[in-house]
Amino acid sequence: MPLNETRHLLALNDDELEELIKKWIARLINIQAEYVGFDRPTASADQGRDSVGFLTEHRYDGAWDNYQCKHLKKPLSLSAFHVELGKMFYYAQRGDFVLPRRYVFVAPNSAVRDVLKLIDRPSKIGPALLAKWDAYCTTGITKSGAPLTPEIRIAIEDYTFDKVMLWKSTDIVEQEQMRGLMVEALGLDPGPAPVLRDIDIPAVPGAEEAGYLGQLLRVYGNHRGRPFADHDEIMADDAYAPRITRARRQFLDRKAFRRHFRDNLDNNLIDQVDLDVLDSVQDRYDGYEGKSPYERLLGVIEHAAMVEVSGPLGKHRRVTPRVKQGACHNHASEGSLQWDR
Repeated sequence: MPLNETRHLLALNDDELEELIKKWIARLINIQAEYVGFDRPTASADQGRDSVGFLTEHRYDGAWDNYQCKHLKKPLSLSAFHVELGKMFYYAQRGDFVLPRRYVFVAPNSAVRDVLKLIDRPSKIGPALLAKWDAYCTTGITKSGAPLTPEIRIAIEDYTFDKVMLWKSTDIVEQEQMRGLMVEALGLDPGPAPVLRDIDIPAVPGAEEAGYLGQLLRVYGNHRGRPFADHDEIMADDAYAPRITRARRQFLDRKAFRRHFRDNLDNNLIDQVDLDVLDSVQDRYDGYEGKSPYERLLGVIEHAAMVEVSGPLGKHRRVTPRVKQGACHNHASEGSLQWDR
C-alpha cells in the first residue's frame, strides 16, 4: 500500500499537488483540527505561498502555516530552497504578511543532500541563507532585485528555523487524514480491514449485541420447536451454537471494519456501506412476508453477502461478505430489519 501511495504522489503535477494539500487543510478544518481557514494564492501573486492554513481568524495577521509545494522531477535543489525561504522574509518585511508559524516544503521527490543536511540542523539554515542571499535571492526573488536589507537580516537572525521542515512522499502520506483524502481524491485502494478470528470473539456478548442476538435466539428457538432460555443454552446446542458464533463474527467484523477506517476515511463513506446493504436487501426482506422468520433470515443474509457497495471501499472490494452480513445484524438491532418478526 505505501508504494502505491508514493507512486500516485509522484505522478501528480504541480497544480494537483497544491490542490491536494489545500483539500487536506480543508479536511482538517472540517474535523475541527487546528486550522480555521485556508488560502491558495494564484501563481502570479503567491509570494512563496502555495497552500496556506490559518490558525486564527486574523489570517495573515495571525499564526499561519505555509506549505510550499515543489513537485519537481528531481529532488529540491539548494538554490530553490534558499529562494523560496528568501521570498518569505522579503515579502514579510515588505509588510504583506507576518512570518508563518511553520514552513513546510512539500517535495515528494525529497531534496538534495545539502538541503537535507540543513533541514536536520535548523540552527544552520539562517546563517546559510544569509551567506547565499546574494548568490540565489537577490536576483531570484523578483525581476527588479531583492537586496539583503538590514531589516531582512534581522528577521532571518530572529526566526526559529526548526519551524522549517521537508515532507517527502512517505512523510506526506503519514499526515493525519491524508490517506483518507488520497483514497477519495485519487481513487487509491484504502487497504484491508482486520478480520476477526473465532478466538477474537468475547465469550460473553457485550450490551451492544443484545438486540440482534435476542432476535436470533427467538428465531432459532422457533425453528427447533422449543425456545432457548438464554445465550448459554443456545451456545450449548451443537446445531445452533456455530450459527450464533458466525453471526457474532459478522457483527463484530463490521464493528472492526468501521473502527479501522474511521480515523482516515470520511464517515459518510463508511456509513454508505450500511445504507447500500439496507437498500439492497430491503426488497428481499419484504419478499419473505408470510414465510418463516428462519427462512427470511437465511435468505437475507445470503443475499447481503453479494451486495455491491458504492464508493472507494466498494470499488476496491474492501467490504467483505462478513461485513455486509454484519451490517444486516446491526440494522436488526436498530429496528430497520427485524429477524423475529
